[in-house]
Amino acid sequence: MARKIDVDAIRARSHQRYFDSGRDKVLMGFIEKLRKNARALEKGQRGSHRRSLFVIGETGSGKTRSIKRILPQIDEWTPVKNQWGDPVTRLLCIKPPKPCNMRALAVELLSAMGVPLRGRKTDPEVYVFLKEQLKERGVRAIWIDEMQDVLRNNTPKAIQAIQDVLKALVQIDDWPIHTIYSGVPALAAFLQGDRQLARRSYVMRYEPMEYPDDEEWIEKIIETTCSEDCGMTRADDTRTDVFREKLCIAACGAFGTLVEIVQEACFRAAEMGRSQVKLSDFSKVYEEMTGCTRRDNVFVAPNWREIVPANALDDIAPPVKSRRSA
Repeated sequence: MARKIDVDAIRARSHQRYFDSGRDKVLMGFIEKLRKNARALEKGQRGSHRRSLFVIGETGSGKTRSIKRILPQIDEWTPVKNQWGDPVTRLLCIKPPKPCNMRALAVELLSAMGVPLRGRKTDPEVYVFLKEQLKERGVRAIWIDEMQDVLRNNTPKAIQAIQDVLKALVQIDDWPIHTIYSGVPALAAFLQGDRQLARRSYVMRYEPMEYPDDEEWIEKIIETTCSEDCGMTRADDTRTDVFREKLCIAACGAFGTLVEIVQEACFRAAEMGRSQVKLSDFSKVYEEMTGCTRRDNVFVAPNWREIVPANALDDIAPPVKSRRSA
């Protein structure tokens, strides 16, 4: 008879876990640059023209969670109350609206401040209003996550308009706002497409993990998640060098995805009443996450080093039609 395990408690405990890494120190260093620059500008000093930070990494790399964890530590950007006791939100956190154009982005920022856009205004008037409101309401920083979405279905002209807006946001007279943009590698094209914007920005890469270079980290994640967070023991087939390499490939080297796979494997074992996690748990979790067939399952396929997880559905995906044949 399966042993009763409190799966909900295991899930709650696991999801509270945060793995500090060297990337967090690097990210904090970049944000410190923005904070110190803001202080210098507020004192009337010249300061740096670099007032934006682009954080770029693949999906599941952990960049969003890292930023969410660090931002509350920046005192100057935490909420305060003004002299009338009203809350002042000094940091705006948004995602690009869909579809995203210059006007829609402005409206999203205004909405984040709780400011409705009334009356008919031209696009230039909307942005004058936005800059006035940012200054009047004491906003000091803006974080836009999934910034690559501004490239989706947009014309070069529309993208250039958004680039111009971002440059304008950090050049409001007597009000130094600093900005953070995070997204997948496609965001690099957005930055490279405007050298003025690039010149005003810092860039941090969230590089993928690699085996064997990051083997120590991979093992730490497995052991901490299984033993400390989930109270699980590990079967011998999850303790080998080969297993760690397979796990790295399955996660595409993405830090956050790797953690997720380990957690889900432990949850599966717990739901089945087992206190030991096995290779079969990882295999099943990977299958469910990717939709792969057994022959394309990194954890059990003979040719596992040749497998590309992103191609898991190639056998059922319709062929891409060329424009000529369309």
